[in-house]
Amino acid sequence: MDTRQLMTIVAVARTRSFTEAAKSLHLTQSAVSHAVKALETDVGHRLFEREGRRIRPTEPGEYIIREATEILARLESMRERIGNFDGWGRGRLRVGATPACAHIVLPEIIREFKQSFPSCTISINPAPSKQNVEQLRHNDIDLVLAFGVGADAADLESLDWFEDELMIVMPPFHPLTSKEIIDLNDLSGETLHLYGGNNPTDAIIKDRLHGQGVRPAELIEVGSMEAIIEMVKIGQGLAFAPKWVAATHESVGSLTFRPIAEGGPTRKWAFYWARQHELTLFEETFIGLCIEAKERLLGRNALEYV
Repeated sequence: MDTRQLMTIVAVARTRSFTEAAKSLHLTQSAVSHAVKALETDVGHRLFEREGRRIRPTEPGEYIIREATEILARLESMRERIGNFDGWGRGRLRVGATPACAHIVLPEIIREFKQSFPSCTISINPAPSKQNVEQLRHNDIDLVLAFGVGADAADLESLDWFEDELMIVMPPFHPLTSKEIIDLNDLSGETLHLYGGNNPTDAIIKDRLHGQGVRPAELIEVGSMEAIIEMVKIGQGLAFAPKWVAATHESVGSLTFRPIAEGGPTRKWAFYWARQHELTLFEETFIGLCIEAKERLLGRNALEYV
């Protein structure tokens, strides 16, 4: 066996297609087929069998694919660590985070990180949590800051970060600002903005509204937290949001937050990384800076620590 064969069978298993595996590896389909055939000859077992137009691993294939995935991940980790020996602080860090977290929370953390490791290349992928988790599994990302992935991340290592509570955000001229606490029934007949794109926050909000029999006049998916904030500011509806995403707007008087009676829906944030991956110095430092930044950047009033 060699690493090229292992990379090939893992790619075939992931895509369930010799053609797609060849594209992902920048090889010809013939090269992929020959690599799989050579490995099957070497181990004395068929590794894949056809199921209609798709293929699936055999039992020996599943075993080798599982072991190959761990081996390749360890080799990649070893390659990164050896790269760090070229000089103190050289290397890379690839972080996945939700767009709001990437735009609001991380800039100050990145600034501090670069002060310690000016030669480390850091890249941020602003994408939905589940999308970032999938990229983590494919080794396209080293570390993910996410919420709402739940059982989908059972195969990953994790560390709790914080828990935030959703509040009602509205323009300062809305009649509901006269109330110190919002009952969810107050939202009946109101236009509410959601994130869209199967965002897990939307599911939390809808479950809470449905559970209390609240019927908004309209639910509008606008695509991002930034778009939600702008729609609310001009009086085009209300929204659920944690205070930290728009604290600046509140401080200048363009938005008003109100807590929800009996507590608002909550989201548990955590760090995720590959189970077989040993955290690098860069990753450990970045996580440490994020933990230190909870109170300073987000404020005790915006967070409930876990």
